[in-house]
Amino acid sequence: MIVLMKRKIDLLKAMSTFIVVIDKGSFSAASRELNIVTSAISRQVSDLEDHFACQLLYRSTRAMSLTAEGKQYLEQFRNIIGSVEQLENKSDDLNRVLSGHLTISAPSGSASLGFLKSASDFMKLHPKVKISWLFVNRFVNMVQEGIDLSIRVGELPDSNFIARRYGSTQINFVASEQYINQHGKPKHPKELSKHQCLVDSSNRFPLRWRYQEEGKEHHAAIDSFAEANDGDIVAKLATEGLGIAYLPTFLTQQYLDNGTLIPILTEFQFDRIPVSLVYPAKLMINPLMKSLVGYLLEDLKND
Repeated sequence: MIVLMKRKIDLLKAMSTFIVVIDKGSFSAASRELNIVTSAISRQVSDLEDHFACQLLYRSTRAMSLTAEGKQYLEQFRNIIGSVEQLENKSDDLNRVLSGHLTISAPSGSASLGFLKSASDFMKLHPKVKISWLFVNRFVNMVQEGIDLSIRVGELPDSNFIARRYGSTQINFVASEQYINQHGKPKHPKELSKHQCLVDSSNRFPLRWRYQEEGKEHHAAIDSFAEANDGDIVAKLATEGLGIAYLPTFLTQQYLDNGTLIPILTEFQFDRIPVSLVYPAKLMINPLMKSLVGYLLEDLKND
């Protein structure tokens, strides 16, 4: 009787390779990224399929796509690799003297999300680490502008970057009590066209405010009564009673807490939107980047 033995494979390595294949969009692109031959990439993916006794990818000579099972496994693989990275980073932090320079971008006014304090604590633990911050209200081209890590708010388009969920935030319609007493409170977002609206002009569609009704997304067309390319300034204008603003809570929370601003149209607001750490896949071989990302995620978990 012939007994067929299952070939022993490095599961973590195969999972990591599979993730790169998906993020890069092809076996050849993954081969260039990982600097190993395409046949080795294909073998690792095939070994992964054999190990879990399922097909993860539909392959043809021209294209590839995830199977239904592949989509489910991909999410779990990302979680597993992320957890392992965090454990390695925690160990590395205890045993390695880290040094180097990273440039990080984030939306203006978003420091209250907590990453600035966590990164500062990280620098105290590693005095040879230098971080340059770029706070801007626009889309940042990480490659062209030399950004190592970007904090981004909202749903992310498909890209060749790695995105790790860092947290979430809410976007609210807000106004001051002074404005509401003088102009009334809108009962529906469609009524916003009759109100003084304060616009963050750095947004992609500044004159179209999103809202949800009966589980569907809609847009309210508004006119700009006053605008600025900085959400923090828009929030301050709202506290002066100049109009209604539509802003993330990291810009308005202090005013909501002290009653300077109050939320309106709450039944039409969306659920919380994600905040992500975004960085090029190749930077995860950088010990400094690995340690910082791991520290930020672990510190968030411990809050």
